[in-house]
Amino acid sequence: MKAGEIKILRDGNRITYIYTSERENIPLLTVENGEIRIEKVRLVDYEVAFALIAALRHAVMKHMKRKDVYRPCPIEKFYWQLEAMEAMEAIRQDE
Repeated sequence: MKAGEIKILRDGNRITYIYTSERENIPLLTVENGEIRIEKVRLVDYEVAFALIAALRHAVMKHMKRKDVYRPCPIEKFYWQLEAMEAMEAIRQDE
């Protein structure tokens, strides 16, 4: 099965981030008037959870008033470390 993608839909001053896959379309969050509202509150799928993290980071960087401030999130650091470990394991298995 193909991995899902995050689509960004704009409707006036409202922006909605949607996780799309072959199976379903899941609204993740909505940004309107500088306010971010999390739409997907129950997470049971690993891929959807990381899509929500990515969408939230993007929304914060693009739409919050203090765009000049960014502090790395411990969860983000853990995610990228996990991705690197999984990639290394896949490479080892291919050898």
